[in-house]
Amino acid sequence: MSQRPAPSALVVSGLAEVALGALAGWPYTLIRQDPEAARRLLGLKSAARVRQWHLDLAMLGGLTVAIGTAVPDAPKWASIPLGVGAWTNAMAFLPLAFNPEADRSPVYKAAAGASFVATSAGFVGMAIEGARRRRRARRAA
Repeated sequence: MSQRPAPSALVVSGLAEVALGALAGWPYTLIRQDPEAARRLLGLKSAARVRQWHLDLAMLGGLTVAIGTAVPDAPKWASIPLGVGAWTNAMAFLPLAFNPEADRSPVYKAAAGASFVATSAGFVGMAIEGARRRRRARRAA
């Protein structure tokens, strides 16, 4: 039996985010099919924000898996902001599903801004690390 390398924490985080994105399809289906039941049972008010939450979880999680796989053993200075940012960026839509006006709050704006900074730093950092590794490999060849 061959040993397979364990996935990185970043890849596992992305897989969990994709899984939650899949599960988020359930409340999205409920709010689209029966908005009153979604409001009564779950307190959901905005189908658009539930859709954004569902899609962002799936997309950012999938991108995190892809990037974490493409750049294995990535430096923490790039992988941690990417992992944190991918989660917080997607999850920022969830409060808006319950309270569509929440994005007017200075606290929400600050948290969303920090999330965008983390996600941007993570994606750019992983691109830089990938380019560095490619350059090193080409020089060594």
